[in-house]
Amino acid sequence: MFNPIKRFVSNTLLRPLRDEPRPTPKPTPGASPSPRPDTFEPSKKSPTPSPSPGTPPPGYGTGTAPKGPAPLTPPSTDPSNPTPEMQVRPAKSDRYNDRPAGADIDTIVLHHTADGSDRNSLTTLTGDTDGQGVFKKGEQWLKDKKNGKVSSHYMIGKDGTIFQLVGDEKRAWHAGGGQLRDEKGKDVNDRSIGIEIVNEGDGKDGYTEAQYKALEKLVPYLAKRYDVPSGNVVGHKETNPQKKDPSENFDFGRIVRATEKKIQ
Repeated sequence: MFNPIKRFVSNTLLRPLRDEPRPTPKPTPGASPSPRPDTFEPSKKSPTPSPSPGTPPPGYGTGTAPKGPAPLTPPSTDPSNPTPEMQVRPAKSDRYNDRPAGADIDTIVLHHTADGSDRNSLTTLTGDTDGQGVFKKGEQWLKDKKNGKVSSHYMIGKDGTIFQLVGDEKRAWHAGGGQLRDEKGKDVNDRSIGIEIVNEGDGKDGYTEAQYKALEKLVPYLAKRYDVPSGNVVGHKETNPQKKDPSENFDFGRIVRATEKKIQ
């Protein structure tokens, strides 16, 4: 039987409650860090073509590189996400190239340098002997190991100094041979930012508090600037099972938590 009172209650009082959008629940404080590669989220941004895409090297140190030292990324203009203080040490032109067209930054990869010296690590990553031969040990290491040319966008010194080596918009050679590809087939170097942490990588050399504090500034800043989800902040060993960096004594969860706090 038609009941006008029931119809009034349903249409007038309950419908607005049913139609009202439900708020998105906030993350639970103290929740465990996000999983890594199995929750990898490809970039949802519209592809931004590179001005002059080069030939992506299949791994380390091969392919076409632009001329001159690596250009560096301008500071952030977002007052809510200021650029951390850092020193500039551009990599030589044979250690980076252009990102391929349509490759958006959606991953941040952390490494250890496998050397406890800032100077040696800078030589390995930039090819620069500072004009004075002060990095000769690192230069000799490259020759002795017959190591390919490598680079990264940033390096964190033992005292927490952040060095910018390659501009974010360029393709540094830090995770060649990685297996983490997106749906377009872009490899890790194509769409990631690499951060090297000065450390022997033997599990005994401790990461300094100054390094952790620097990473807690740099990684969240980059994640917010490029819309990188916290689950895409990964270690080199997660993009390539043959790698072991960062070493097992690195507190990865600390960096993930700082990133989640910044971007939530």
